[in-house]
Amino acid sequence: MRPARWLLFSMMVFVLPACSMKLMYNNLDRFIRWQVSDYVDLNAEQKKYLNQQVTEILYWHRKNHLPLYSDYFMTLSQQVTDGVSEQNIHAMMDQFFAWGEEIEYRALPMTTQMLASLTDEQVAVLPERLAASNDEWAEEEMEGELEDLQTQWAEDFTDVLERFTGRLQPEQKQYIVRRAAAYQPERVMWAEYRARWQKDLLALLPHRQQSRFADDFRQLVEARESYYGPEFTRINKANEKLGVETASHVLSNLSERQSQRFSDTLKSWGEDFAELAAQG
Repeated sequence: MRPARWLLFSMMVFVLPACSMKLMYNNLDRFIRWQVSDYVDLNAEQKKYLNQQVTEILYWHRKNHLPLYSDYFMTLSQQVTDGVSEQNIHAMMDQFFAWGEEIEYRALPMTTQMLASLTDEQVAVLPERLAASNDEWAEEEMEGELEDLQTQWAEDFTDVLERFTGRLQPEQKQYIVRRAAAYQPERVMWAEYRARWQKDLLALLPHRQQSRFADDFRQLVEARESYYGPEFTRINKANEKLGVETASHVLSNLSERQSQRFSDTLKSWGEDFAELAAQG
């Protein structure tokens, strides 16, 4: 149920700078349990299995991925002083997406086993809880006027950049506002994509005790992009292009002070990842 590439990248850059990297990472196990509890009320045996598996996956991630993240951001902090091209941002997105794929497939056996262990009562409440989650995601754009949503996009985009660069200058903010006129709402369509995928997942769950369930679920996961639909794909790509062009322009026209702040922030991420990896 992972979103398209630009949504994945956007969520990452919105969340990470907003809180302490180390605090967030060291509480990932709690966050995962909270996420699961939004959909299923686990019994004692399921909780024990989930805790064990999450501990193992996070240990693997800490030892195998975090050193890569550290090296990546330390290197990046040295490169951005000369500006950030659209190719640079696409390369970042590709890298984050590839790491995300590795994590997903590492966690796939755990997810499969958790689904196979669900009771009939737990499965029965899933449709309502999944629908509620989709509605919550779409709500912000479902009721808003287009102009208001574009204004919100500009404000959010400015807020994210300022977490990296410090306060933007008036002309930089004005540029973002002008570009925001091209933003096209996509949250409702993403919720619709999730619902299409979830419908087939729910149809698969009555067969969760059968021997081929693991293969069928894996195929469903791998086929998720086929559920996007042409309109969602078109708009998501257009928003990706908008975001990449806007970020590249602003980040390539920073003041000396902003550029130093940007580099220092990325270096700080690299240092945090290295420290977290060492705690493994």
